[in-house]
Amino acid sequence: MKKFVALLLAALMLLSVSAASAELLGPGNVTLKRLSNNISWDVNEDYMVPIIEQSTGYKVEYFALPAQDAETKLMMDIRTQDYDVVTVNVNTWRTLVANGALQPLDDLLAQYGPDILAGNTEEVWNALRGADGHIYGMPYMYPHSHEIATFMAARWDLMKAAGIEKVPETIDEFYDCLVTLKNFYGDQYIILTGPFRAASEGNENWVIPKTIACAFGIYNEWMVDENGKVIYMTEAPGFADMVAFLTKLAEEKLIDADWAVNTPAVMNEKFASGKAIISCSNRAGVSQTTPAQLKDLGLTYDDLCYISALKGPDGTCTYMETEAINQISCIPVRAKHPEDAINWINLKVKDQLFINIGVEGVHFTYDDKGQISPINPIFANERGDSYYYIDCTNAADYQFQWPSRIRKSDAQWAAFSVITIGADPSIFVRNEFKFMPASEAYAKYNTALFTSVNDFITQILSGSRTINDLEAFMKDWTANGGEEVRAELQAYYDSQVK
Repeated sequence: MKKFVALLLAALMLLSVSAASAELLGPGNVTLKRLSNNISWDVNEDYMVPIIEQSTGYKVEYFALPAQDAETKLMMDIRTQDYDVVTVNVNTWRTLVANGALQPLDDLLAQYGPDILAGNTEEVWNALRGADGHIYGMPYMYPHSHEIATFMAARWDLMKAAGIEKVPETIDEFYDCLVTLKNFYGDQYIILTGPFRAASEGNENWVIPKTIACAFGIYNEWMVDENGKVIYMTEAPGFADMVAFLTKLAEEKLIDADWAVNTPAVMNEKFASGKAIISCSNRAGVSQTTPAQLKDLGLTYDDLCYISALKGPDGTCTYMETEAINQISCIPVRAKHPEDAINWINLKVKDQLFINIGVEGVHFTYDDKGQISPINPIFANERGDSYYYIDCTNAADYQFQWPSRIRKSDAQWAAFSVITIGADPSIFVRNEFKFMPASEAYAKYNTALFTSVNDFITQILSGSRTINDLEAFMKDWTANGGEEVRAELQAYYDSQVK
């Protein structure tokens, strides 16, 4: 079997070398095919499609993955379709690299992508190398290094009516808040609905609200303890206490009875329609719920509030920094036009301000501090979806441009200005693995490990398991590759601190 896999990988590499030897056809002479994640609109009918063609000269057919079983569909398509560009999250990219499904980009970037190369640091490019040392992807960097990307949105009007005088800042205040709301309203409302498990910036697809986990010293599934040992979240000193806290909320009916099965769309509906008082959310979430609450419930922004990262009883509050590679664009082995794909992305990077933000005086102005201020509604109407069509960024320029994208939405800005701009900088913890290159065990096992710990916590909340099953869970965790992933992470961490 190993010999067969080796021969298959060798064949794929030969195919990629052959593909990379083709000639650049240039704008107007080829139609490229680009695949990305699921989205709610027709990706070929969006306003941005002719804008990008105007900027680059290239015609492009856009494809989106389905909402369900997207990973399965991608893995099938990558072997059977001839997409020129595929944009994926970091974990999926690692899997594609490990399976030999992507073309090495070193020569292509050197010849056709000088602006792509110049737009990111050597540290970032090293993170995009495979075990053979070649680059296999182009980065879409997370645009804010210290964002609290998931938080809770709440009905401040209902909280005040129940006698709550301040927005909770500690885990104890949060618990008291939930109890007060339950005692006051009984079963009239869902007190807290969650979890917000939509794929989002930072890939924070957690069944545990990070605003709660941070109060127990848990900020990522993989962490590094004070002795420099890589540990899984289940091994963290605060894990049992966190699970006990969540279990107590479930037993006292302070959280949604549908926690285990809620989808983001269902959660948003519950909060937007007035069925829930507090909802786990993110920027995308409030951009949907807040307008509905203002229109249908007659609320104002003064009737809403946002619950940020909570402190534990001892003052603990740890939230992982968001500086990282958010998405990666890559060229599949089967791509017919890799040269033009790189050239197209390079042209987009060169014209990033126009594509991402628009025309000064039409879509934006510069304020008295030199920051970009969007002109709405034209900015939201004509550049509201531009982020979806960006495959790679000039990181420094994008970080400067990006806050204007938040300001396009009053709902997003209301939350962001409180939650992130108002955050205590000391709570953020370094992501030790943010630029770790692709590795075999991580690509093979980590997604399943993360799913299993989410499932384990959900089972505890539903009553089918207890924290006493942790030892059995960890045996399964080890059998399913946990120690192999740990060994890779430990080796990488040790190499960085020496």
